[in-house]
Amino acid sequence: MLKPKMVFTVLSVWFFFHIIIFWLMNPMSVEALIEGEKGQMSSRTLGYLSGSLCIMVGVIMVLLRDLDITRAKRVLLGIGISLVITDILIIMTNNAAASKFPNEQMLQTPLPALGIWIAITIYTLYVGVTAEE
Repeated sequence: MLKPKMVFTVLSVWFFFHIIIFWLMNPMSVEALIEGEKGQMSSRTLGYLSGSLCIMVGVIMVLLRDLDITRAKRVLLGIGISLVITDILIIMTNNAAASKFPNEQMLQTPLPALGIWIAITIYTLYVGVTAEE
């Protein structure tokens, strides 16, 4: 459970899961939240690009599963630091959306998802620091 290979697997599943959010759920939420056709088009495009980037990151995570322990730890530390930045950005955007649009829950990342992001961040950093051969 505390092997880098498992962390890379968890990360790849997490990013592949986001394809569903960005490709399948994005068009529905865009139409529900954005009135103008230009805004809908740009939001859909950003969603599809984000989903494509999630595919790329997920594939990279799968390919990293066979790294030796020393390199895997370094990569996990880098990913963990990037995830900390991502967590901070999610929290900041949630707070901004909540204060500006208090009745629009769809503009915020759901709290369970934020909890998963933070748990994956901690897991990645922990294994990146403590993994042994």
